[in-house]
Amino acid sequence: MEKYQIWSDNLTEADWFANLDPRLSSSTIETIQKRGKNPSVIDELVLYDRPDIILLDRGQPVLVVEKTREVPTGHNVGQRVARLIRAAEYRVPCFFFLPFDARKQGAYSSICSLNIRLVRAMLRASDIHGSLLLPVNWPADDYGTLVIDDSEDLELAGLVCETLDVHENKTAARPKAIAHRKELESDMSRRLVKYPAYDRPPTSVKVFETSEFLKRLPFDARVASERIRSRPKSMVYKMDMAPEKCKRQDPYTGMQFIYDYGWLRTGPSPAERVGNLLLHAPKVSMSEWLEANPEDYTSKSCNWYLIADGIILSDGMISIDTWPIHHDPRR
Repeated sequence: MEKYQIWSDNLTEADWFANLDPRLSSSTIETIQKRGKNPSVIDELVLYDRPDIILLDRGQPVLVVEKTREVPTGHNVGQRVARLIRAAEYRVPCFFFLPFDARKQGAYSSICSLNIRLVRAMLRASDIHGSLLLPVNWPADDYGTLVIDDSEDLELAGLVCETLDVHENKTAARPKAIAHRKELESDMSRRLVKYPAYDRPPTSVKVFETSEFLKRLPFDARVASERIRSRPKSMVYKMDMAPEKCKRQDPYTGMQFIYDYGWLRTGPSPAERVGNLLLHAPKVSMSEWLEANPEDYTSKSCNWYLIADGIILSDGMISIDTWPIHHDPRR
């Protein structure tokens, strides 16, 4: 059997991943390059953003893994979501290894807990795309300090092992993943009792009657597409960014995926949802926006145009009618 290929831009993370299963120990390690300079399958998986690990077997994607030491809370919740969703769209199993509860260090040290809106979005994306997209907890001790004695990898290693078994034996049996999913759902229920606000979007997101919202805009709303005007409801994500800061993609572009999959999306295409998803930057003009954020698929500025129905600015609106969703026809 030929060696697996581990694609990454971080040798330390590639070595860590190679130690999760003996079958990976002899893998070749390749560096993910800029978009357009990789094999086509890698370029497809980094189209939105670059994950930490992409595992290939003779050119076929087997697994995507993302790893972070930070608890996704506050402004960093959406920073990695686009790359995870891309794996789901491409129907490649994906695990996000991260702490669910860990201590934030510094002058105001405290234990931070996972924003479970992220988990909700990941599980719904998994179902919608018929893929495997699961967060995996990086455990911490009672004080909130991350465990780093190699035992922290045991659950993830078991899921990686099972994924390799499924790939090599051409079987659909995933008992570990099924059990992990059930525990995640139970954990979400427990956390919602403690943090009930996570059962709905934050205050920066509001749902309006579409016709009424369009009437309030300070410009002629007839620029809105027929699809936007045809949907009775619109979820509007207000991004309070200044013109000089509007080039920043994180965390805003990732958060749109969380709100879409968490509350709107009903099918694989962004056209399949119960209402519009609109991004609203009321302090930024059309010219300022377009100069800072071209629809350029060689950079992360493309992430503004991946799923929203429209981007509303201070003096105009960009209606988005098509999206760059490309599923691998071999899968």
